[in-house]
Amino acid sequence: MLHTNNRKIGNHSRNQGGAALFMALIFLLVLTVLGVFGMNLSRLENLMAGNTQYQTQALNNAEYVLIAAENDIKTVAGNPFDPDSAGDHYYTRTTTDFDSSTSGTQQPTDLVWSFDHATVTLPDINGDGIDTDGDGNADDGIGQYVIQDGGTDLTEAESKSVEDSIMNPLPGAVVQVFLVSAQSGAARGAKRILQSVVVTDPL
Repeated sequence: MLHTNNRKIGNHSRNQGGAALFMALIFLLVLTVLGVFGMNLSRLENLMAGNTQYQTQALNNAEYVLIAAENDIKTVAGNPFDPDSAGDHYYTRTTTDFDSSTSGTQQPTDLVWSFDHATVTLPDINGDGIDTDGDGNADDGIGQYVIQDGGTDLTEAESKSVEDSIMNPLPGAVVQVFLVSAQSGAARGAKRILQSVVVTDPL
C-alpha cells in the first residue's frame, strides 16, 4: 500500500513537471513578443526624434536664408522689380504665377521651386565638416529665396491688421513693402518655407 502511494506521488510529480515546462514556454513566448514589440517601439521613437531634429534644422536653415534675403533688400538700388527681368530673384507686385513656362500656377509656397531664385550657401552649423556644394568649404547645404515687390502702402500688400502690428506711419508717409519667401532643407527630406513682410522706414 505504501509502495503504491509512492508510485502515485511519482506520477503526479512527472505530470507537474510537464505543466511547468509548458508554462515556461508560454512565458518565454510572451517575453519574446514583448521584447520584439519594445524594440520596434524604441526604433520608431528614434525615427520620430530624428525627424523632429531634422525639421528643426531645416527651420533654422530657412531662418538663416530669410535673414540673408532681408539683408539683400537693404542693398537694393533703383527698382529691380518693375519691369521684371528674367533670371533674377525679384518679382513684381502683380506676379501670380512665378513660372509661367510650366503647367499650373507656381508659387513660393510650393516645396519645389522651378522659377528663378537666389541661392544661399549655409554655414557648417552642425559642425560635421562635410562639403555638400563642392566649393571646398564645409557647409550644411543651400537655401533659396525670392523677393516680391509689395508696393508703397501696407494696405496694398497686407491687411490693415498687419499694418497696425508693424508700424503706424504718419499721414502722407510712404513705406516700401517687400514680401520675402525663403526655403531650405535638411536630411531625410525635411524642408521648411518661411515668409515675411519687410517694411522700410517711412519716407
